[in-house]
Amino acid sequence: MATFVLVHGAWHGGWCWSRVTPHLRAAGHAVYTPTMTGFGERSHLLSPDVGLETNVMDIANVLEWESLTDVILVGASYGGMVTTSVADRMPERIAALIYINAFIATDGVSQNDMLPDWRRQMIEEEIAADPDAWRMPAPTPELLGIDRKDDAAWVAAKMTTQSAKTFRDRAAITGAIDAITNRTYVRATGYRNSTFDENIRMYEEHPTWRAEVLETSHDAMITAVDGTVRILKEVAETTRGTQRAAPLGAAP
Repeated sequence: MATFVLVHGAWHGGWCWSRVTPHLRAAGHAVYTPTMTGFGERSHLLSPDVGLETNVMDIANVLEWESLTDVILVGASYGGMVTTSVADRMPERIAALIYINAFIATDGVSQNDMLPDWRRQMIEEEIAADPDAWRMPAPTPELLGIDRKDDAAWVAAKMTTQSAKTFRDRAAITGAIDAITNRTYVRATGYRNSTFDENIRMYEEHPTWRAEVLETSHDAMITAVDGTVRILKEVAETTRGTQRAAPLGAAP
């Protein structure tokens, strides 16, 4: 069975995968849903110094300390900045990459660089209104395309503020990630973002990468559980037979 590490996006936490994980575990897969520093139940650790590198180390350490190999690494939204960076540092541990409406890190580029103008301006105005001027308030669920009242209320209650440094830091990508050829991009169409449109076109045109479209909100793992689980399980099938006999550091 496959090993999934599911990485949340901006303002979210590991909680956002709670509707997906039971289905994957019921199918026999191992699933990790870490919450990065400054988010969710770790929001008490939020500070101006929490940046992209902090979150990259959060996820890299999960792989390291849990002795994980042949990982299907899934990044949603901002999580794509993190997962791309992790995969570039330890490609030997990654069996497949899945992006869900994700920003794909490239060398020397920040997430702010990839935001559409309207969203970048909105965030900067919100930061300027903060007395401490370093935190980004969470958006409304409606901005993410979540239109069901119960879903919107749940997400609104769970989202937390985020350090602006995470969006401003520039990624450091060496190209080692190129060794990972099993990649899937999922475009959830309920959130308008030209970067995501460009990403799905790139995947549609690539000879070996996979492209999927879900007619749902930015939080596909919440509002399109069946479709999200289907894609994750199908990618798991493509990694069958590639798993090592034992994880790194395991007893013989």
